[in-house]
Amino acid sequence: MDVRLTYADESVAVTVPERVQVRQYGLSATREPASYDDFVRAFERVGGKRICEDPMPLIVVNDGHRGTPTPAILEWLDRYDGRLIDTSRFLVACGTHDEPSPKHYETIFGRYLDRIRGHCAWHDCNDRAQMAKIGVDRFGQDVLVNSRAVQAAKVLVITSVEPHYFAGFTGGRKSVLPGLADRATIERNHNLANSLDCCPLRIKGNPMVEHLDEMLRMFGPEKVFSIQVVTDDRQRVLHVFCGRIDRVFPNAVEASYQVYANEVAETYDLILAEVRPPLDRTLYQIQKALENCQTACADGGTVVVLAACRDGIGKRGFYDLAQMWDKERNRPTDGAPHFGSHKLSRVNAMTRRINVRLYSQLPDDQPRQVFYEPVHDLQKLVDQCLDKSNRKRLAVVRDAGHTVLKLAGAA
Repeated sequence: MDVRLTYADESVAVTVPERVQVRQYGLSATREPASYDDFVRAFERVGGKRICEDPMPLIVVNDGHRGTPTPAILEWLDRYDGRLIDTSRFLVACGTHDEPSPKHYETIFGRYLDRIRGHCAWHDCNDRAQMAKIGVDRFGQDVLVNSRAVQAAKVLVITSVEPHYFAGFTGGRKSVLPGLADRATIERNHNLANSLDCCPLRIKGNPMVEHLDEMLRMFGPEKVFSIQVVTDDRQRVLHVFCGRIDRVFPNAVEASYQVYANEVAETYDLILAEVRPPLDRTLYQIQKALENCQTACADGGTVVVLAACRDGIGKRGFYDLAQMWDKERNRPTDGAPHFGSHKLSRVNAMTRRINVRLYSQLPDDQPRQVFYEPVHDLQKLVDQCLDKSNRKRLAVVRDAGHTVLKLAGAA
């Protein structure tokens, strides 16, 4: 049989022998999109009308690196009370990302950009003048958060909830922490992801999540009203949850699990994981696909990530750090913690159990530096992996940057 996979702006096809068991996985969208009326019911059920009372809230939105359908939610808010768009202050939660580009601003705000532009700021994690201290964390270090959010009488967070490759699920509290934190706080939190207990779908027993929840309690979740949505593969809102940020998040997680998670009974000898835009653009981003699939790969099996990486490496910190990486000890040669080390330690650890491959447009030396073996001839690799008599199971993962395979019985 022929299997066609999304690649760059086109697709690539491979032929699979009939004797091979092939399963295809993707997002599940078995319901109609949520409507404005659904939003109003969810909003008013938990006292959302108070958000529209003076003073207007500080509205926190995700940056252009997330697929949150912010314009659709702004349209709902504008229909409900037009003053929210015109008189609220807006803050873009950028985490460690740079200021949004003009194109990203258009993606974030859509047709509302002109109405919002004059009262919108972006979070710069490197600018300590923007920060205010909210407490001291388990490491004995100051936790700093954007002072606009700390000083606001009420905060409205607009976000989406989907699996995250080391935070379990993104959205919810991540829009505040680390979305509005200083770089040092973000680095401490992300360095916890060197542990493989930090993985997609896992909340309980996840060290990174425990640190996030600790810091959210310092910030004060009671003043954060949230609109948290779960979307399908076309970014249509399937579920909408409103209310206090920490109380709503578990409900959004449960709905997100039903859309994005695929439980598998047995492991696969070969997994073909296609990555769709925008997550396919850089080497930095494509790790999500590997993380989402690797636990369903048999020991000694192969995961092939298909991502053109037309924008190159992306954020270079992890790539440059690889030049001083001790593969045997799986740590930097200087033994010191570095931001981005989790991206290297995790992939290097996986290569001890499975074969990690990348089909892309990058020169061979770039994926190899960060522990991906490049693939030139995809059909040849498929033939080699499935040629052995004991290799008869193939998984094809659609939109692997979001679709997660969960082995039955795994945490």
